[in-house]
Order: sequence, then structure tokens, then C-alpha cells
Amino acid sequence: MKIGFLQFCLVATLFISFQTMAQYGGYGGGYGGYGRGYGSRSMNQLPSTPKKPLTPDQIAEEQTKWLDKKVKLTEDQSISIETLNLDHALKLSDYQEAFMKIHANSRPSPQEIQQIRETVDKWQTEKDEKFKGILTPEQWEIYEKKKKGMPYTQTAKN
Repeated sequence: MKIGFLQFCLVATLFISFQTMAQYGGYGGGYGGYGRGYGSRSMNQLPSTPKKPLTPDQIAEEQTKWLDKKVKLTEDQSISIETLNLDHALKLSDYQEAFMKIHANSRPSPQEIQQIRETVDKWQTEKDEKFKGILTPEQWEIYEKKKKGMPYTQTAKN
């Protein structure tokens, strides 16, 4: 009878301790047994789904809105700037797609990465030169100061 009671107590103690460990991350899995430390998800959180990349149209629209907010574009300027932003975003998208096909199963070399940076920087410089012809000198000065904050800009300069 005593052995049965001792076994029952042992099983009950183990059951309670496992319940406690599961409730607080098990074996002190973090700080004081609560949670799992930095950057972990709790068990009831769903994993976040990756965001879909923006389309070239969306990128151009966001960049144009950003510039309009910074320099107050006229209607004609807005149309011209959005067209340039779209052309640039399409060119980058096509370039990225072609590059990804070539390197689907391999990593690019440091020379290829440098070539990509130079190409994208060249295209950004060309785009900026066209912006300069559309914006007033005052607007251009503001753009030059704030362009590092332009959304979805993919150049090494920024």
C-alpha cells in the first residue's frame, strides 16, 4: 500500500513539474523560466507571412508621393516624375529578374556585385539628371538634401 501511494506521489509530482515547465518555456528556457529569451515567438503566435514585393507601378507611385510631399510638385511635374520613376523601377525589375535567372543556383562573384552597383548607380544618376530638368532649382536643392530618404531606392549611394 505504501509503495502504491509513493508511486502516485512521484507520478503526480512529475506531472505537475512537466506542466509548469511547458507553461513557462521549459527548463528555465530564458530568464527565470519565463519565455524563451530575446526575439522568440510565443507558442500562440502565428508566423508572419512574408510581404509581397511591390510592383514597379507601386514603387513609382510611392516615390512620386514622397517627392511631392518634400517639394510640392505641380501637376505636370508629378506626371513627368512618376513616368521617370516608373521607367527606372521597370528597368531595375527587369535587371533583377534577369540576374536572378542567371544566379538561380549560384552566388554572384564580388566582381558581379560591383558591376551591379555600378550599373544601378549609373541609372540613378541618369534619373537624377532628368529630375534636375523637371524640378525648379529650389526643388532640386531640397531633393538633393533629402533623396537618401526616398523609399525603395536601390543604389549604393543611398
